[in-house]
Amino acid sequence: YSMNKNDVVVIISNSGRNGVCVDMAQLAKDSGLTVIALTNLNHSKSMSSRHPSGKKLYEFADIVLDNMGCIGDASVYFEKIGRNASPTSTSSGAAILNAVAAGCIEKMIEDGFTPEVFSSSNVDGGDAVNEAYLSKYKDIIKSL
Repeated sequence: YSMNKNDVVVIISNSGRNGVCVDMAQLAKDSGLTVIALTNLNHSKSMSSRHPSGKKLYEFADIVLDNMGCIGDASVYFEKIGRNASPTSTSSGAAILNAVAAGCIEKMIEDGFTPEVFSSSNVDGGDAVNEAYLSKYKDIIKSL
């Protein structure tokens, strides 16, 4: 994918300490993109980085969205096995990102823009709305 200074990238990593997410954030910053990190600051700040730079995802981010989860992303302790399980980052992350999207749509409308928003295919007319956007952006967004 091509990148330009007007692009925004959202990088998601609960711990934010592993090499791939840090590499992605560093590349995005070096390319002039705005970086949004969805991470767990409590977890990230309590562990050392696994990246050669010693940095973590949140340190490259312009905006940090903290999922406020528990360390290790495991919310239920099971005494019999001596460890926690049951992550919360998936559901909290989805809720956070959907709230951000809704907030962006609201802000665009307040600022006089008409945001291009995909429709549910399960409402009348939804497929036509989506097809128009797919046709418009298929040459720009490879995954479409």
